[in-house]
Amino acid sequence: MCRTTSAARRAAVTAAEMPVRRRRFAGDARGTAAIEFAVLAPLLMAVLFGTVAFGLDYAVRIALTYAAAEGGRAAVAGLDDGERKSLAVAAVTDSLSALSPLIDPAKARISVTFSGSAPEEVGVSIAYDDTRFAHLPFLPALEGMAPVAVRYVVTDPSG
Repeated sequence: MCRTTSAARRAAVTAAEMPVRRRRFAGDARGTAAIEFAVLAPLLMAVLFGTVAFGLDYAVRIALTYAAAEGGRAAVAGLDDGERKSLAVAAVTDSLSALSPLIDPAKARISVTFSGSAPEEVGVSIAYDDTRFAHLPFLPALEGMAPVAVRYVVTDPSG
């Protein structure tokens, strides 16, 4: 029995056998799913993380709107502008603290404005900048986001 080395075996392959090997390789479908996954996985992950990022941004926006509305509702109960402002700021701070895993209350800037004319309007505005996810290139930063604002009309029920 004669042993041939792999180099000798490769040299023994004739030109006529080469197309047969190529056809056999072309017909082999093993590993195609892994290759397709490797091509599509980055796109799918970008869509997934983009959806999560949009959901987080939207949830922050809804939470800020809720907190501003709570501040406006609380401000209506005040008798003068100083009391209205303190009630509004306290209500917004409480709301943001309750939502603290989603929102960092320290990054929120709360402003309360009054129209001064009858019927008086109380405006509560929250400006919020958040850069927790800014280091990820596919997630938009929340800095420079337009402030959330609500307006409530304060009327005297006695006329």
